[in-house]
Amino acid sequence: MKTATELFEETLRWLRRNYVRFRFFAERDVVWTVQVRLIEAIEQEQLPFRVFNDYPMLAGKRRSLSADLAILGQDGLVELAAEFKYEPAHSRDDIQRQKLPVVFWGRNGVGKDVERVQEFVKRLRAEVAYAVFIDEGGYFRKRPPHPGSEWVDWGNGVWVLLSRAVANLDFA
Repeated sequence: MKTATELFEETLRWLRRNYVRFRFFAERDVVWTVQVRLIEAIEQEQLPFRVFNDYPMLAGKRRSLSADLAILGQDGLVELAAEFKYEPAHSRDDIQRQKLPVVFWGRNGVGKDVERVQEFVKRLRAEVAYAVFIDEGGYFRKRPPHPGSEWVDWGNGVWVLLSRAVANLDFA
């Protein structure tokens, strides 16, 4: 049976292959597209998963810190959590110039997502967690990747900073 990690990575490959078919305006559009695709695959393949948006992961000061997407197994535990960031291409004429850049690079933005997914796993709230930053026009591409991340060229000027954290359950 397919794991949550295999399902998620398969969905990211699907998004990469089909990226030019979509016109995203904000992070929520990417999250929605990925969530719908995950649900379709779960239903088609009759997998024992559920997918939730804005899923509470860690206690916070005002409210819990949530993952953009969480894939839960039959036992109700988070098998995979994912954080997303999205920066539209700055050359697009359907995005207001004064709103660019949309994301922050450092500890208040992309870097925070990378740290957050590592924390999800470190605190054993998820078996695996991903931070996915889609940099549609490559605006941030020349910046060095955050620790534990790598730049992946999706073609057509789209770059993705991908970070994956995995629980180390080796008790030996």
